[in-house]
Amino acid sequence: MVEITVKAVDSASAMEEIEKRLGADAMIVSTNRVDGQIEIVATNDDPSKYHKTPEPLVLDKNYRIKGFSEVLNSKLSTDDKPLNNESSENHIQIAKNAENIKGEIDKLVELSTLSNGSKENESNVSKIFQMSGIKKSLIENTEHLDSRSSIKDASKILAKAFINGKCDHFESSTIYLVTGNDGAGKTLFTKKLKNLFETQIDAKSCTIFEQFNGKKSLTEIKSWFSKNKSKIIEKKKIGIIELLNKENIDNFVLNLSKLGSDIKISIVNLVPVGNSYEYLMKNMPKKRIEHEYLALSKLDLCDLSILEIAAFVELNHKCMFFSGVPASNEGLYFAKIEQTVDHIVQTIENRMD
Repeated sequence: MVEITVKAVDSASAMEEIEKRLGADAMIVSTNRVDGQIEIVATNDDPSKYHKTPEPLVLDKNYRIKGFSEVLNSKLSTDDKPLNNESSENHIQIAKNAENIKGEIDKLVELSTLSNGSKENESNVSKIFQMSGIKKSLIENTEHLDSRSSIKDASKILAKAFINGKCDHFESSTIYLVTGNDGAGKTLFTKKLKNLFETQIDAKSCTIFEQFNGKKSLTEIKSWFSKNKSKIIEKKKIGIIELLNKENIDNFVLNLSKLGSDIKISIVNLVPVGNSYEYLMKNMPKKRIEHEYLALSKLDLCDLSILEIAAFVELNHKCMFFSGVPASNEGLYFAKIEQTVDHIVQTIENRMD
């Protein structure tokens, strides 16, 4: 192998010198300008040995700041690249599924928190009662529940809206009308009410008018009133009337009030427990007369449900009596708020367990 370097003022002179020294078959390896002269490197060796070696691939700064997947993507042909629309749709669907899963988990966490019931706030207490079927407005209508409210606080609000409590007009009434549907137990209730008045409330003497209806009823009551007028006015004698026809109660009350200005009349609506919320809302009219009270019977056979309480509150009926036990001399007592609160709290907590 022979390799020479020739310098000359121009390329023609350099080539002439190379041809003299290596012959006409000499191969030019490189040509450069150095210090104002032409420098040529030539050889008479195998030209294949002088093929240029490929330079290594060096990524510039634009490529270096991109991720590998982006660089690879840019090198692929159009046919090899992933479909952007399909990738975007998959991403959107995954995001929706993740959001749905998160929502379900949040619901489970919320229900778990409600079940623990250790520190209920206003929102949780309202939701607990709504889960039992009670409208939120019934709990928050009369009093505001703050962050310190408990199930018992809300139960007391509901109980106060349901229980009548002590009523001077009721206790000083002259005539009591007991109404209710067939099967409610009106006859038994009137006997219990008579026993209650004669043994507990001023030891009044009571006269029961059973299954009265229409003009015949009024005739007998007027006769009774005429014979006992002084004792009736002095509240030493009272009358308890069991009405059959509930539809004529307005006319009946109007005719009774004509007996005398001192006559005080209280109406007791007798309803057996065990009715559905829907049945009560559909079949029981709202309270229309001021001195109208509710008595719940057959508590020895069935518990009073929270939905029944809710229905009575919505219909504006206040409960005066609870009645149970099929005996005429016992099983009737005035409804009390604390007793009702305990019943509501126990029912709610049993459902949470």
